Amino acid sequence: MGRLPLVPGMPVILTQNYDVEGGIVNGSRGILKKIRYSVDAHGQRRLISCIIKIPHASGADFQGLGPKMFPVLQETSNIVVTHK
Repeated sequence: MGRLPLVPGMPVILTQNYDVEGGIVNGSRGILKKIRYSVDAHGQRRLISCIIKIPHASGADFQGLGPKMFPVLQETSNIVVTHK
């Protein structure tokens, strides 16, 4: 428990504002179209990004994606700072 399976075709709701002017905002409803993973040394899949179709979005289309399709990227980053 505590994990949500991602399945292409499932309905999704965004929980952050990505492009307010383009209508890709918190509460936007869409359909999950594609999932990108990386596989770590232990064979575990790690989410990199998703492609979501948001029919009501008014922003410009992304080159290489279909109409009304937008990428949602991983939120976390690992930063290493070394101080001498």
